[in-house]
Amino acid sequence: MKIISICFLLVLLLSCEKKFKRITTDKFQEMAVQDTLVENSRFSVFKVGLSNTDEFPKILLQTKSKKNYLFDYECELENDSTILFYYSAFVIDQDGAFRKNGIWVYTEFNTEGTFPFISKGMSFSVDSIPSKWNKVVPTKEGIYFYKNNALTLFSTEQSEKKFKEKELDGFYFFPNMGRLFDRININDIE
Repeated sequence: MKIISICFLLVLLLSCEKKFKRITTDKFQEMAVQDTLVENSRFSVFKVGLSNTDEFPKILLQTKSKKNYLFDYECELENDSTILFYYSAFVIDQDGAFRKNGIWVYTEFNTEGTFPFISKGMSFSVDSIPSKWNKVVPTKEGIYFYKNNALTLFSTEQSEKKFKEKELDGFYFFPNMGRLFDRININDIE
């Protein structure tokens, strides 16, 4: 039973998405700095790539104590102290009616297995909108839930954590770019 618990914990830890990783100074020196985004007395933020023409640059945070943190290429600098970490997009196609000023996602939450092997998951469908919907969609950041032919604000935070919080089956609307993201305060790193 002890081995099963350890294996379960290991699988859980490995399945978490990493937002950034610490790299050595040598690894940083191998990279090409494409741009300096922020430089102050506490840290510097760079756009780096494998070369100066790398089409998928990453953000690198360097603290004044010379610790280097490399972020995923799906991250961007929101302001001089916040990095946005985007989760995987729900869809690639941008031509569907479900992708106007945001994205509609029909979601079903499920639980499988028996203790201690219980896993929770979600199934998505991004190719449709509610059949009776004919109103203007919101543009204010957040997660909206469709019920009784209306969209209600489910969460002002457009993060994966908030999306999974209540596990309600049905249509959700994510405005603007239609992505879930976390805001990472640079001052909290280290």
